[in-house]
Formats: sequence, C-alpha cells, structure tokens
Amino acid sequence: MASGSFIKHVRNYASAGVLTALAGIITFPLLTRSLTVSEYGILGLITSSLTLFVAFGKLGMQHAVIRYYAQIKNANLSFNLGQMNSTVSVMFVAFSLITTLLWMFGSFNFIPRVSDFDNISVLFAIASGIVFLRLLGSCALNFLRAQQRSAAVGFAQILTRYLYLVFILIIMVAGEVNIGFILLSMALAEIAGVVFAAKRYWPEFDFRWSDVSAPLGKAMLLYGVPLMILESLGLILRLSDRYIIQGMLGEMELGMYSASYNLTAYLDIILLTAVVQAIKPYYMQVWEGEGVENTQKFLSSTFHSYVVLGVPFIALFSLVAPHLLNFLASPKYYPGTIIIPFVAFSFLLEGSMHILGAGLYIKKNTKVLMFWGVVAALINLALNILLIPVYGILGAALVTIVSYLVFMMGVSYRAFQYVSFKISFRVPMLAALWSLIVYALLFKLNFGGDFSSLVGKGIIGGAMLLVGTFVIDARSREWLLSHLRTPKRGAVE
Repeated sequence: MASGSFIKHVRNYASAGVLTALAGIITFPLLTRSLTVSEYGILGLITSSLTLFVAFGKLGMQHAVIRYYAQIKNANLSFNLGQMNSTVSVMFVAFSLITTLLWMFGSFNFIPRVSDFDNISVLFAIASGIVFLRLLGSCALNFLRAQQRSAAVGFAQILTRYLYLVFILIIMVAGEVNIGFILLSMALAEIAGVVFAAKRYWPEFDFRWSDVSAPLGKAMLLYGVPLMILESLGLILRLSDRYIIQGMLGEMELGMYSASYNLTAYLDIILLTAVVQAIKPYYMQVWEGEGVENTQKFLSSTFHSYVVLGVPFIALFSLVAPHLLNFLASPKYYPGTIIIPFVAFSFLLEGSMHILGAGLYIKKNTKVLMFWGVVAALINLALNILLIPVYGILGAALVTIVSYLVFMMGVSYRAFQYVSFKISFRVPMLAALWSLIVYALLFKLNFGGDFSSLVGKGIIGGAMLLVGTFVIDARSREWLLSHLRTPKRGAVE
C-alpha cells in the first residue's frame, strides 16, 4: 500500500481540521464576548459532558468497525460485510436510544446536585438531542472511515461546524444569544452532518434482519468495550478537572480555564484528529494485507514524522495562542493562558499513543489499554484533588501531562511485545531542544499589541522552527528537496 495514499488521507483530514478549526476560531469570540465568564464555563461543562457521554454510549463500536472491516474485507474472518452492516446499525440505534434516556435521567436527578446554575437541568435536557444525533451519526461516519473515504468524513465535519457557525450568527442577529439557543444551534448542525454521512454511505449499506449476527456483535463488543472504557477514562483525564475546578475554585476560574483549554483543543482538531483518523484504518489494512514488516516500517516512519513535526508545531502554537485568546475573547480570559503550553503538550502525548499502542489494537488486546487508562485516571483524579487547591488551574494542566506520561509508558511497553518498531531518539530530541530555544527567545517579546504580537511571533517563530526542522531532520530535508527538484506540469514540454 503506497505511502502516498496515507499522506492523501492525512491531508484530507488535516484540511478538514484546519477548516473546522477556522470556523471554531470565528465562533469562539462570538461566544466568549456574548456570554459572561460564568455562562461560558457552564457551556463548556455541558459540551465536555456531551463528549464523555457520547464516548460511553458508543461502547467502543467505532473502533471495532475499523478493526473488523479490515479483516472482513481481506477475507480473514468468516463474516461478510452484509452481516457487519446489519449488526452494527442495529447496535448503534439501540445505543443511541439508551444513552439519550440515561442523559435525560441524569439531567434532572444528578446535575442539580453538582451545580446551582439557573435552569441547569433544562440546558442539559436540551443537549440530549445532540447525544442522540452524534451516536447515530457515528455509525455511518466510522464505516466511511473504515473504507478510508477521508474526503467524505472530512466534509461531514466541515458541514457540521460551519452550519453551527451560521446558526450562531443568526441568533446573534436576532438578539437571542443564550446557552439554550446555542445548544439548539449545535443540534441542528448535527442533523445536517448525520444526513450527509448517511447519504454518502447509503449505496454500500446493506441491511437484512436475517443478517444481524449475535456472534459478530459479541466479538465486536469484546473488542470495543475496553476501548470505550479507555476513551471514557481519557475524557475523564481531560474533563474531570473542570468539575473539580468549579467545585473548589468557582465558575469564574472554570470559565478562564475552559476558554484556554478550548482554544488549545483546536490542536486536536487540526493535528491529532488528522493523524488518528487516517492512521488506524491504514495500518489495519497494511497488517491484514501486507504483513508484519511493512506495518513496522510504516509505524516507525509515521512516529518519527509525528514527533519531529509535532513538537515545533506545539511550540509555535504555545507562543501565539495567548495573544490569539486575548485578541478573540477579550482580556477577561487572559489569566487562563498560563495553561496553554502544558495542555498543548498533553495533546501531543495523547496522539502519540495511537501509534505507539498499535500492537494492542492490531492484536485486539484492548484490556491492557483499559488497565492503563484506569491507572492514569486514578492518578489524575487524586493529583487534581491535591494540586488544584494549591496551584489552581495550572495544577490541573500539569496533572494532565503526568497522567498521560504514565499511560504512555505502560501502554508502549505492552504494545511493543506484540508489534515493535524502530524509534530514533536523536532527531526528535534535537527538534525538542530547538523548539524550547525558540520559545524561550520569543516568549517575552512584545510587538505592541496582541494582534501584532501574534503576527510577529508567528512569522519569526514559524520561520525559525521551519528552518531548524529542515536542518535537523534529514527526512524533512529530502522531502523538501525532492519537491523542489520535481518540475511543475507543463514546465518541461
């Protein structure tokens, strides 16, 4: 399987990530400037809880679809695609209904006990529609991912994000900006994304009640449930601190923390989502179709590029993001920017696990992933309770890094017992050292205002990091030189 094919999928997902991040950055100041800091904190609490609940509701079936589709397509399993279509669709409909009912129950019986914000139960109830839609849409989207139809998946994400932006603009013009209408806008945008994904997959969809297979469903659940627990624990690593911050520090601190965290989360959309959405279906197909050696080569090369390019990207983002937040959201959120470099680095660690842990995904030993997720989540909760009262929101950000480092070391050790690959440390360490030097040199520079500092640091820092990467990394240098040597179409005729 050609590496160019993988690069194409990364490009498609990254392009979608950039465009959706752009829509998010446009939406960001509209919300932060229209809502109070406390209201923005509550909105962040609801959307974060949505993410966790949806992850729980899928029971890991999105991962199972990727893994089993590769096996069935390559005739390495006794089931057929018709059985997989029928079984998975029935399971996702059931998951969507059950999870939505649980969310509604929690909205009126649990949420009022953790927050006395006005109409908090009603706001959570409005969000129940988003729970249902995201779960239902995940079925079609992950079949498209399994087929490596990255362009269709990317467009569905873009459509959802931009329609959400349009609806936000409409309610602003109407003068009805409040959390309830924001959540309704989100739900309407989700409907469009679900319809588009379902329509794109419909020609390949084949449903028969007779094809619904209990053995296949059970096998997929055994593979997926530990990954659901892992994903939920990962979200707990990301989200539990918000509940603790609200309880210990208050809604103002929660709002500042949420604003910086949400801005940094665009790294996940642009960088990590592109890699993660592309890499798993790809290395599953390589493993099933081409064997161990090609899979090891692919993982080694991909991890090298991920670190060498990712570390400078994180450094540049950490330089400009505080100015971007101050420019977009207003100075009232600025104290929260102290967490940005730490949160950004934690996203880099999280993304690396989808490469380092490939052996566990391939060999279906997802219980190991679940075990280390439990360990990391317990460490996260304990340290948050200890450090947030002392160090505030900075303590929460530092705890996230410690938790992911523990998870990374435990998972990598076990995964490499199944599928190991070569890792070169010298070049990534040099890239990290150069990134730190550039960050230290430019961090305190002031070009007059937030916008001018954003542009100035972005241009100077980007140029320094880009040149340094090409000097340090031979692979990046060879890629650049090969593209410079390649004549453009029509130039030599």
